[in-house]
Amino acid sequence: MQFALGTSSSAHRPVPGYLLLPRSRLPVLVMERLHTSLDDMLEQYPDIPLHVKLSILHDVTKGLVFLHTRNPVIVHRDLTARNVLLDAAMTAKIADLGNSRITNLRPGQLAGTMTMGIPGTLVYMPPEASTDHYGPPLDMFSFGHLCLFTATQVFPGDLLPSTYTDPRKNKVKARTELERRESYMSPLEATLGKTHGLVSLVKGCLENDPRRRPTASQALDRMRDMMAGLRPPFLHMNRFQLEKTLTDKSAEAEAQAREIADNRRRLQHLNQGIEELRSKKAELEKEVEVTAREKAELQAVTELQAVEIEDLSKQSGKPKASKFPDILKCQLPLKWKTTTEMPMGAMVAQAVVIGEKVYIGGGMMAVKKVRGSGERVVGGSTDREEKKRAQLSILECSMTGEGPQWRTIVAPTGGFAMAAVDNQLIIAGGVVPGANVSDHVSVLDSDNKTWTQPFPAMPTVRFMPSAIGYKRWLVVVGGSVTPDDKNLINVVEVLDTSSKQWYTASPLPRPTLRPSLAIIQDTLYTSYVSAEEIPFTKQIFIPTLISNAISCAQASPNNLTQTEWQELPDTLTPFPALTSFHGHLLAVGADDSPSSTIAMYLPHIQQWQKVAELPTPRGGCACCFLPATKQLLVFGGEDENQDHIFTMDICELDTEHN
Repeated sequence: MQFALGTSSSAHRPVPGYLLLPRSRLPVLVMERLHTSLDDMLEQYPDIPLHVKLSILHDVTKGLVFLHTRNPVIVHRDLTARNVLLDAAMTAKIADLGNSRITNLRPGQLAGTMTMGIPGTLVYMPPEASTDHYGPPLDMFSFGHLCLFTATQVFPGDLLPSTYTDPRKNKVKARTELERRESYMSPLEATLGKTHGLVSLVKGCLENDPRRRPTASQALDRMRDMMAGLRPPFLHMNRFQLEKTLTDKSAEAEAQAREIADNRRRLQHLNQGIEELRSKKAELEKEVEVTAREKAELQAVTELQAVEIEDLSKQSGKPKASKFPDILKCQLPLKWKTTTEMPMGAMVAQAVVIGEKVYIGGGMMAVKKVRGSGERVVGGSTDREEKKRAQLSILECSMTGEGPQWRTIVAPTGGFAMAAVDNQLIIAGGVVPGANVSDHVSVLDSDNKTWTQPFPAMPTVRFMPSAIGYKRWLVVVGGSVTPDDKNLINVVEVLDTSSKQWYTASPLPRPTLRPSLAIIQDTLYTSYVSAEEIPFTKQIFIPTLISNAISCAQASPNNLTQTEWQELPDTLTPFPALTSFHGHLLAVGADDSPSSTIAMYLPHIQQWQKVAELPTPRGGCACCFLPATKQLLVFGGEDENQDHIFTMDICELDTEHN
């Protein structure tokens, strides 16, 4: 700092110095005009060059050296950015010496006794300010705070408390001033680098121990080292030139900010346009999907009703007839193979296809026994343990090789639903032996030895439900919440195996136990039984109360939560087994009274048509279509004598049929 006090040669032209007013013997000090303070400059211009900041701090250190080298020493006690004024040439001068004190210290001494209490602005004050024993190091602490504020242009006002409680020792400990200002030191180090001279100077000035702080002369030497070699042109600018430069930069920054805001608005508008285009694309894709489904149905009808034109036979000169010459007039040309024996019977069970293997379970009967010379006991064993073992059994039928190969797998529950998702065998619900109805979902491991539960439990406990897999979804339908076939439910729940999330779909029109399920062209079909006069109890299986109703959801299983069920015309037999056969919906057999009827649903006329017959009338059978061999498989059930059937019928389309 420079004190430019001199004498005035004329009372009419005052210059820095002093003068005597007319008719008064008191002298008047005349000081130069200082245009602004450092605090206002830092607040008004956010991007002041570092070289200008260093020049200002350099001037402040010169002022501190002047104060601290007087004899006696002068302690300013209120060094803040508001008390640093700037002239037109951007030279900094320390002002407001109202709190300053002349001490009995000699130059070089650190502390003396003060009697005026805590001086200055608290956030600029060091720890010893709360005592009456301090000296020039107080100003150096304030100078360190001033450097931090000037360099970052962020006022370090929101500081941590000076003490904290150590949770390990439950003792109150003090924070250092550097720790309290750590969040403001970090930007300084990030901007200048940890090795910059100003960073080390600030850390030294903010030391808690006054003896470890640099003196004003030492700080001036460091500032000179930082200023060495820094002589950019704008250091010689006057205040107005610098303000114009900073104003131009500020205007440029505002223009860039406006341009960025305009670009963001354009981007938002473009994103809205993209969303609208995506919505229109989704609507078009939905329309295309509906059109494709209608086209597929039309193609199926054409395939069933029209004659398939092929190459003319060189021998007869006549074209071969279609596989389905006239679906309304004749049966499907099915070719039945020899009946295949099963290790145990299946009654209202489910059949699941994975590759070339078929799994049958959820409704198995006891194994057959042999008496004497081989006489078979029809209907299975009455032994309780064998029945229990049958209820927990799943039959695996491998259709490779010369003939079907059978193997038995033990399930964790009985009366469960069974499905295949991503080539994994999944069972849901049922009754755990000795426990209540289960809500577990179990998966058979790749070695077919153990069961795991990688998915969350079903929201609803179920006994004798049905399930079907489609892509990554598992659909569970119907069942009972008690193991005695009472309290039937119409709840439909869908598991997304990818996200492991359950969704509740639209309920069935009526509760049902062990419905038969099939999916054809993204449409889920399910049969159900209904009672007309009495509650849904076990009595619904009385013949006069069994309905041959069927419903379908005209949507993919993942959209079942937003789909209403549509009721189809009654099937030809009550409660048949449903399956997909060459892209068509078949209803096989019956539940109450065994039937040999195989009916096909014709969507173009919304009717069921009998298209073939089973070799053996069956009730409560299970069936499936094996894509690998293009065969229709029918398992178990009961015959007309109400005896359990322990056979599997195999058929395929007779492609040579004329």
